[in-house]
Amino acid sequence: MNKTHIINNLQQAKPEHIEWIMQGHKLIKGLPQNQIRKPVECELCGFGKWYQEEGYKLVNIPQLQKLEKLHKEIHSAYTALYYITFDRRSKARATLISGDLEVPVDETPFRLNKLKDLEKKTITMIRALSKIEDEVNAMQDQDFDNGWLN
Repeated sequence: MNKTHIINNLQQAKPEHIEWIMQGHKLIKGLPQNQIRKPVECELCGFGKWYQEEGYKLVNIPQLQKLEKLHKEIHSAYTALYYITFDRRSKARATLISGDLEVPVDETPFRLNKLKDLEKKTITMIRALSKIEDEVNAMQDQDFDNGWLN
């Protein structure tokens, strides 16, 4: 793992996670399920795979270690938003078809809070990734050869 490889992975994580915010807005707007990305576990997105395979070795960047929890929270927020949106639509449709008189609970405030949470945590992660990227950029190539990863 070299400096350029690390920087490329940090840079790729930013638009990947901004995309989750965009998908969250689509959920709030009520787009059909086939037009919205399904959530993935944090270990399966590009950044998560890189972190699990290599990124965790960068022990001299404590900010990167702290991002692991935040990264999980981002994926958790989107997953909750996605499933509460589509589970509720299925339940409401089933209620209409069955003729049941159940009045659905308005989950809009919960969904909007999840979207806000997703946005806030993603912005925090992107800022942290930029700081880490700056730190790696400032390092000399020889630092990687001198056991920086230990």
